[in-house]
Amino acid sequence: MVKKDIVLIGSSSEIAIEFIKTCSENSENVITISRSNNRETQGNQHLKINEYFSDYEDIKNLIKKLDNPVLIFFNGFLAENRDLYSPTNDEIVKTDEINFTIPYMLSQKLNSELNNVSKYVFISTMAAIKPRYKNYIYGLTKRKLEESVKYINLPSLLIIRFGKVKTKMSKNHSDPPFTLSSKDAASSLYKKLDSDGIKYPHFGLFFIANLIKLLPVVILKKIKT
Repeated sequence: MVKKDIVLIGSSSEIAIEFIKTCSENSENVITISRSNNRETQGNQHLKINEYFSDYEDIKNLIKKLDNPVLIFFNGFLAENRDLYSPTNDEIVKTDEINFTIPYMLSQKLNSELNNVSKYVFISTMAAIKPRYKNYIYGLTKRKLEESVKYINLPSLLIIRFGKVKTKMSKNHSDPPFTLSSKDAASSLYKKLDSDGIKYPHFGLFFIANLIKLLPVVILKKIKT
C-alpha cells in the first residue's frame, strides 16, 4: 500500500485505537478527529471537536490541507441485544445519528466541497445484510449508510463488514463464529485499505454473509448468536 495521510473520524472507538497503533507500526501519518482528548485516541495530529456539525469547518479545513487523504469513519453505537435488552427512545435516536447521520452527512459535505480526498472508508457490520430481531435497528442504520453513500459519487469507496468485534459495546453479546478482537479487526482493516466495494475481514464471514442473504427472515429470528 502506498503510504498516505489517513484521517480517522470517530477515533475514540476501540477499533480506531488499535488501528492507530497498527498505522504507527507501519509509519503511516495518522490524523485523528473525535470528541475525546485522551492520548490513546490521537494520531500524529489530532482535532478535538465538541460536535461534528457545529465544528464542520474545522474538520474541513484540516482535511483540505492534506495530500490525497484516506478518510475512515469509525462512528458506531450499539444499544440493542434482544431478548436481553431493547433500546430506549433516546438510544434509538442516538443509534441513527451516530451510525448513519454523522458519517453520511460528513462524507456528503466533504465530497461536495473538497477534491483532495482519495478514498472514503466506512465501518459496517454483518447486521446490515438482513435485519433480524436481535439488533434490527442497529443493522438498519448501517444498511442505510451503506446504501446511501453509494449515491454521492465518492472518488473511491470501501465498506468493511465486521461480525462481532470484542469491545465494550458488544461485551454482553455472545461470540458467533469468526469473532475478532479489536486488534485483529484493526489489522484486517489496514490490510484492506487498497480494496474497493464491500469487503469482509476474512473468507469465513464472506461465506456466512452469502448464506444469510439466502435465509428467510423467519429463520434469522431464531438464530441467537
